[in-house]
Amino acid sequence: MISFFRRIFSSKLGLFLTLCFVGLIAIAFATADVSSSGTFGGVTGSGTAAKVGDSKLTSAELSQSVTNAFRGEQRENTGLDLKTYINGGGFDDVLERLINSFAIADFGTKYGMAAGKRLVDSEIASIPTFQGADGQFSEENFRRAMQQQGINESQLRNDFTRNLLADQLLTAAGFGAAVPQKLVVPYASLLLESREGQIATIPSVAFIENVKPAKAAVEAFYAKNASRYTIPERRTIRYALFEKSRFNDKIKPTEKEIAGYYNLNKSRYSASATRNLKQVIVPTEAAAKTLAAKISGGTSIDQAAKSVGLSAADVGSINKTDFANLASQAVANAAFSAQSGAVAGPAQSALGWHIVKVEDIKQIPGRTLDQVRTEIVSELTRTKTEEAMSELTVRLEDEFADGATLGDIAKAEQLKVEATPPLLANGQNPNDQNYKPIPEMQRLLPIAFAVDEDSDPQVVEIIPGQQYAVVDVSEITEAAPPPLAQIEQLVTRDYMLDQGSKKAKAVAEKIAKAVGSGTSLSKAIADAGVKLPGIQKISSTRAELARQSQQGQVPAPLSLMFSMAQGTAKSLAAPRDQGWFVVVLDKLNRGDASKRDDLLKATQAQFKQVIGNEYTAQFINAMKADIGVERNETTLTVLKKQLLGGN
Repeated sequence: MISFFRRIFSSKLGLFLTLCFVGLIAIAFATADVSSSGTFGGVTGSGTAAKVGDSKLTSAELSQSVTNAFRGEQRENTGLDLKTYINGGGFDDVLERLINSFAIADFGTKYGMAAGKRLVDSEIASIPTFQGADGQFSEENFRRAMQQQGINESQLRNDFTRNLLADQLLTAAGFGAAVPQKLVVPYASLLLESREGQIATIPSVAFIENVKPAKAAVEAFYAKNASRYTIPERRTIRYALFEKSRFNDKIKPTEKEIAGYYNLNKSRYSASATRNLKQVIVPTEAAAKTLAAKISGGTSIDQAAKSVGLSAADVGSINKTDFANLASQAVANAAFSAQSGAVAGPAQSALGWHIVKVEDIKQIPGRTLDQVRTEIVSELTRTKTEEAMSELTVRLEDEFADGATLGDIAKAEQLKVEATPPLLANGQNPNDQNYKPIPEMQRLLPIAFAVDEDSDPQVVEIIPGQQYAVVDVSEITEAAPPPLAQIEQLVTRDYMLDQGSKKAKAVAEKIAKAVGSGTSLSKAIADAGVKLPGIQKISSTRAELARQSQQGQVPAPLSLMFSMAQGTAKSLAAPRDQGWFVVVLDKLNRGDASKRDDLLKATQAQFKQVIGNEYTAQFINAMKADIGVERNETTLTVLKKQLLGGN
């Protein structure tokens, strides 16, 4: 539905969506899509792309952001190349988003807003990539991720600071947008509108001659349409997997370590007791004494608690130390001094006065070193293995930084090096449709496609604490069309379709013109003198069109029919030179939503969102006007040219 309104209103919603970047850094790390090492064209950071308030956006930062955005798009659309992305507005969109980011931050700072270090720290710590196996922030994982992605800590903190300031400023900008009912009714009624029409298909194949085209014509067509056949960038990846199990036979705790661990944890292995407890907590000592006396007199703790509007809580089986941490030392002392079946207390904690019923007592005998040896060996082995694995990954990263190659490391650590064929960013092999990458490649590909060909090998965590890989890119095959000889049959077919499409266009325009002059579609087709497929009659509502639009399934002729005037006909090209359509709108049935409260409410909610977004976009424009924005057009032109591969 929102896509429908976006088209109807011609609003700036699309612009706003490019500005809502809060949390993008966290998302980027989660998908391994933040990298500064994969830039194109040798761009340096010496130039200033734009001055925003008191801040400067460098050409290096802009180049990196364009690269990151392109890589993200390329993973979704493997056929996308950098030239198409930039010429399609990708460069300008990223530039605008960064300028907005800097402007919001400078505006907030100018008027006394701030995002403190502790707040930034908490945001960084919440990123799963930076967390260890225990779910807590891991300094080691943080440093490793920063190194792998080529980002320094200062840059990351600046990004988070800007995003947090934007979160504070933009949240209220579009809040509470009001929408007049007179504006809602006409647009809600549009969803009830239905249309009936006809579609005639004029396929290109109907005009193809059964004659092999001239080689020169095919070559000229290929040269003009080379981008259609371009194979996206491919990378040959060399990798070596290694797991924690490599240490299984190498790590064995010594007798000294086993004895030391036992002595250090004697309290765990000494004789102890657990008690199954149930308790009631009341606010005053007097009330607690009265309730304790009632329970001691034979009333069950549940009934006694219920009589004063409370309920007894099952603490369960617990030792004294844990119960002291749960309640207080005084409460624990009382509970663990009473006999089984007795009532302990009242005793006080921060929550109030506790009356505790000892349901039963379980004695746990002490265990000797020999009795727990297997348990201790297992625990020490696990700990020492984790330490060895961590030390290995850190050592490998240091050796790569010092110039070691994947081959050097593989030989020294007895690792098996594997190599992939040239792969696309999604792991497909364009030369072998049956090729299936290993499951671990899902983690390796984002890293492999984010580094330069001459970058150091990277240590990548596959399964936290369990499995790792060393990844190296041995060859980068730039996006380019294959030689004509390899795809001559395909290009020849496309050339013939192109020629047929030109003839189909002339026929389609002739038919549309005749229908526009009052001739029926069937007679106009008959007069064209070409054997064509039968006419397709269609009918649909605008609500159905909106639903299909959300799913990305709207046929182009149906979409065209909903932008036409009743009684008119228009021609429309089919994709990839497959032919042409003639669309005729026979009847338009207008809707009336004035009595449909459900539809009016839904439309009003959508309007509030759209108008709120517009308010936000205008607020950002006002902030930019307040602090001032100066674009260095010369630097931007040079940077764009360099990214496209120019000099």
